[in-house]
Amino acid sequence: MSKIVVVGGGAAGLELVTRLGKSFARRNQHQVVLVEPASHHYWKPRLHEIAAGTFDDELDAVSYLQHSYCNQYEYVQAAMMGLNRQEKTIQVRDMNGETSNLDYDYLVIAVGAVSNDFKTQGVSEHCLFLDSALEAKQAWEQINPLLKRNGQQNISIIGAGATGVELAAELAKVSAKVERYRQNNKLNITLIEAAERVLPAGPECMSDKVFKALTKLGVNVRTNVRINRAEQGQLVTADGEVIAADLQLWAAGIKCAPWLSQLDGLETNRLNQLKVDATLRTTIDDAVFVIGDSAECPQADGSFVPPRAQAANQAAGHLATQLKRLLKSKAMKPFVFHDGGMVIAVGHDYAVGTLLNDKLILRGRLVRNLYDTIFRLHQRILFGWRRVTALVLLKRVKGSLNPFYKHNIS
Repeated sequence: MSKIVVVGGGAAGLELVTRLGKSFARRNQHQVVLVEPASHHYWKPRLHEIAAGTFDDELDAVSYLQHSYCNQYEYVQAAMMGLNRQEKTIQVRDMNGETSNLDYDYLVIAVGAVSNDFKTQGVSEHCLFLDSALEAKQAWEQINPLLKRNGQQNISIIGAGATGVELAAELAKVSAKVERYRQNNKLNITLIEAAERVLPAGPECMSDKVFKALTKLGVNVRTNVRINRAEQGQLVTADGEVIAADLQLWAAGIKCAPWLSQLDGLETNRLNQLKVDATLRTTIDDAVFVIGDSAECPQADGSFVPPRAQAANQAAGHLATQLKRLLKSKAMKPFVFHDGGMVIAVGHDYAVGTLLNDKLILRGRLVRNLYDTIFRLHQRILFGWRRVTALVLLKRVKGSLNPFYKHNIS
């Protein structure tokens, strides 16, 4: 019997332990352990909804404790602190601050990435981030009071990638909804991007459509603006312009946590991503694997797997299959990422997407439904279609009885 320890309960990590738990643990073949400091799983592409107060915690959050019981893997609520490759142990710290060692036969690191402030002065002190559900909830705790104040409240979002665009659009929708109840209240949202267009990593035609949709929602989109420093209540650009705001959120770029570069000699790149080969094994230890945003995984054409949710999902499914082969002493096959396109939500009833290697651009409510379907596919792996169908029906009933903005605005 082998012990497989997975660190990180994001989309990739949770899908992996779900597949392995169903394959191994129920037949007592191998032990599967998930190490994750949080108590509940939230799909990262929807963290902007938590920050905007539109996420349904009751139906869309997943309890690790309950899920581990249903899928027969072990859940350890702790954070990884260190690695000893010779002894095959990881050091973890639980919620009480106590440290201990956890042994493994195979280790999978799936801790994801965090925002990259590019060492911009004052950002860590004066800007909020959306790297976890906890940070998204903290952002909501500061956005909610702004929605209750009279007059215009200013919010600046730095970074017009997927997270920044989706957050700006969701907040604009919430602001418009609240205005129906409070005629003298409005959020003035400014989306700031250093590149020449929004979604700089996506196709230009998609950026144009997203820009128009954001403008229609009343978002003030500013491109070619580089932030030099952040201060209390304001941002200072490289040109010396001061952009005042009641709240500032940073969503520009990604990197991995610094502790990943200190894991007993494992190779990392300048973004602290762990270097792996085509089989998702780390370059210097065949017992350690990495999936998701925390991996620098090469492809046959010389490129690297992009840090996207769909890449993490594909890697989880691939590694689950390959670990079964490994435990049967079979050779592992390389991971090949298949780009399924990109879908960006622009509010809760509109989205823009690309298909066929960016040759086909789609937009509208139906594309927004496709965005939701991607989330349901993630849930299908965790729960199966029967429960997902029930969740969808419950959400529709709940949505018909409650307003879009579900929080208290009295």
